[in-house]
Amino acid sequence: MLKIGITGSIGAGKSFMGRLLRARNFQVLDADCKVHELYRDSMGLRAEMASYFGEECLTPTGVNSALIADRIFADANARVKLEQIVYPYLNRAVADFFTGEAAGFSNGNDADKCRFVEAALFSRAPELEKMLDEIWIIDAPESARLERLVQRGLSESDAKRRIENQRGACAPELFPGKRIRTIMNDGDKLHVEQQLDELLRDLH
Repeated sequence: MLKIGITGSIGAGKSFMGRLLRARNFQVLDADCKVHELYRDSMGLRAEMASYFGEECLTPTGVNSALIADRIFADANARVKLEQIVYPYLNRAVADFFTGEAAGFSNGNDADKCRFVEAALFSRAPELEKMLDEIWIIDAPESARLERLVQRGLSESDAKRRIENQRGACAPELFPGKRIRTIMNDGDKLHVEQQLDELLRDLH
């Protein structure tokens, strides 16, 4: 079974690609959603978060994202610490996803050939990246990405800041030894689906 990572800069369309794959009966784990689940459900992770960021960082359904974002913005070491706390839990969850029920089982359908993990920054999670056989990079013109972020409710200045903060974070050269595929999400859904279906036909 192939283990494939889906990544791309903010606004490129990772979640859109995840929806297209699920519609084709593939299993896709959204790393961001999984982290939020872990914030809510993992007592070990919640204890480590409270130990570093303070009990006030916890809520009944997860964490106070605004408080943590403020800490990270004020202290670069806080981002590193956050990743050191969260990634071991996420890595275990992804490993379980790849080895869970039906992994490796084939009934002849293409959807049995692989599983996908969708994440923004594999380059910051080397242990997770090691699990992957391929990385699919979703790309889009910066103007289209900016427009999408503004449509989501961000101000233009905030959207530009977020794009700049991630610049180069999904470059192919960050993943040496991995097979890289690129899908251009230029806003034409049919074109995106054609590229996706071509890649799926090439799975082996």
